[in-house]
Amino acid sequence: MKIFFIIFLLLSTYSFINAADEEFLTPLPSSNPEAMNPLDINNSFITKFEYGKMLYNNPRGIGCNSCHGDDAKGKKIIDFKQEHDKKIYNCVLSVPNIKDIDYDTFSTKVNSKKNPNVKFEKEQVCEKLIYYANVMPTYFLVEEEIEAIYYYIKNLK
Repeated sequence: MKIFFIIFLLLSTYSFINAADEEFLTPLPSSNPEAMNPLDINNSFITKFEYGKMLYNNPRGIGCNSCHGDDAKGKKIIDFKQEHDKKIYNCVLSVPNIKDIDYDTFSTKVNSKKNPNVKFEKEQVCEKLIYYANVMPTYFLVEEEIEAIYYYIKNLK
């Protein structure tokens, strides 16, 4: 009799554990499975805005804020003079405003390499110098990181 009781307890416990595992591991129903983006779920330890802010301030070393500013409106970095063909050019390195940029342009610019086919006129000494200085770093961000930074920029007050 004791053996049957022990077997009954073991089987009951096994059934209970399997039922609990199935209930725990069953995904929640969703009317739109594509909407289950990890960044859209608001139960993470940081919000999408906070994640975007963290990446904006330090994505991979130098933060976007170092050049584009804390408000993402860009700024002048430096004025300098460049001599070329016995002529002095007054150059300005300015960083663009990214607050009002559309997502496609933003995403393309963040990880793009320079266009090797860009042509400059002889008088475009400053533009050519700045272009080949490769000022904008390449961060190799994944799409979720780019989306989070863009979300942060768009929601800055």
